[in-house]
Formats: sequence, C-alpha cells, structure tokens
Amino acid sequence: MKDAIVRALRGDAADALVTLAFDHVLAMNASQFIDAESLAGTMAATLKHSAASGQADEWIRGRIAHLKAAVPAGTLRDHIPTEITDPMRSTITLPVTPDREMVGRLLEHGAVENLLRDLLVGALQGFAKRLRPSVPGADRAGHRLKSLKRVSEGMLGGFGAELERQAEHKAREFVDSILNTVVAQAADDLCDPNKAESYGRFRGHLWDQFLDTPLADWGTEIDKIDPDLLISTANAAALALAARPSLQDELTSLIETAVSALGDQSLQDMLETVDVSNDWRIEAEKRAVTIVRSIAETEDFSTWLDTLPLE
Repeated sequence: MKDAIVRALRGDAADALVTLAFDHVLAMNASQFIDAESLAGTMAATLKHSAASGQADEWIRGRIAHLKAAVPAGTLRDHIPTEITDPMRSTITLPVTPDREMVGRLLEHGAVENLLRDLLVGALQGFAKRLRPSVPGADRAGHRLKSLKRVSEGMLGGFGAELERQAEHKAREFVDSILNTVVAQAADDLCDPNKAESYGRFRGHLWDQFLDTPLADWGTEIDKIDPDLLISTANAAALALAARPSLQDELTSLIETAVSALGDQSLQDMLETVDVSNDWRIEAEKRAVTIVRSIAETEDFSTWLDTLPLE
C-alpha cells in the first residue's frame, strides 16, 4: 500500500490530487478563510510588541536608507507600464464637477488666503507703479525733484518711503475687504461645469509632470523631510493606538464588517466577478504538482507514511 501511494504521487496521481485540492478551495466561501477574532488578536499583539520594542524604528530607518540608495535612473514613466498609466490618465482627465460646498471648505484656509492676498497686493502695487509715469506733469516734477536732490534728498526720500508705505497699506486694506469674495469666486470657478474639461486637462498635466519628473529630483524633495521626525511621529501614534483598551475589539469589528461584505461568495465567484482568467490556475497547479511530487520523493514522506495504519 505504501509503495503504491508513493508511486502514484510521483506520477499522474499528483495532478489529480492538486486539481481536487484547487476545486475544493475555490468552492469554499471566502469568509471561511478569515477568523476575525484570531486575526484581530494577532494584529493587536504585533502592533503592541512593535511599538514597545523600539526595533521598528531601526527597521524603518534602514528601509528608508535602502530606498534612497536604490533609486533607479529615469522617471516614473520609465518604470510603470503604459497599461497602468494610460487608463489612470484617462480617468484623471474626465470632466468632473466637484461639490461647491466641499471645495469652498478646502479653500477657506489661511495658506490659500495669504497666497491670494500677496498676489493681489503685488498686482495692485505693480499696476500703480506702471501708471505713475503717465500722470500729467510727472516728468517736469521729476526734473524739479532732481534739481533739489542735493538739498532735500533726505526729506524727499523719507516722504517717498512714506507714500510707498501708505500705498501698500491701502492696497492691503482693499484686498482684505474683497478677499472672501475672491476665495468664493475661485471656488465657483473650480466648480463651473463649463470649465470641467479645462480642469480635467490640468489634472492630466499634473499627472504627466508627476510621471516625467526625474526620480533623482523626487529623491531630493524627499530628503527635505527629516526621517527621524517621521519615525518618531509614527512611533508615537503606534504607542497611542496600542494603548487603547478596546483595540482588539475595534479591529475585530472592522474585520467582521469587511468579511460580512463578502456574503456567501466563494473564491471562484469572486474571481469570476472581477473577470480573472484561469491562466493563473494552470500555472499554479503546475507548480503545486511539482511540489507534491518532490515531497513524495523524500525520505521524510516515506517515514511519515510508515506511521499511518494503511493495512
């Protein structure tokens, strides 16, 4: 009996056994592969151990150093298949009109307001300076000031500086009075359905720049971020999360919610839903058959068979 089993598994029986195993696994409900409580317990314990040991800091620091040293040449576009980048670009450039209230909340921030304020004040001051030479009599006044320069340079200089200061103050007062309106107009423009295609093309431009920027330049930008600060922040967050008394219960609830969404679907149902071909199974079964045959040829397998009551 033992010799017959070994001979069979070294031959065609291995193919039949692997096919039977694949059929059985694919017919099982996907939810049967996940024990929410056990998985949550493992995740919680791993997080607590990692956060308390401090070893994660050195591991993350080592990974960052490795990634920096392993930055390849070229751009992201050179390393990402067009089968991925082209559909992404097509999706990003779709003429979508965002929600006006949401965009308004995003723009209502000090950084945006300061940017618009500086741009508007600078534009007003520049416009005023361009108008100044066109004022009637300005040239004659300029000649007179030049003739008096030696005797009144200090006074005129101070007077001019005061005019500049007052002009900037007035410009800022005016801009502050209309800033809320400008921010609202910017939000309206971003959400204008008639400009959806234009902004879609702009998003495509951003995507292209993201892909075409040399990886070395991205590396330079990333180097501006202090890795120790990121690591300490992440570790502090992990410690705080690990200290939550309800951590395991919360993880269990999240996993159960995700599993319940699978319903009674089998693995085969899920693969058919996403239209995955069976090519993967052909290759996977070949590899599995090779493994089964190699196990059947080992002395350990033969010894294990001796422990079974086959007679």
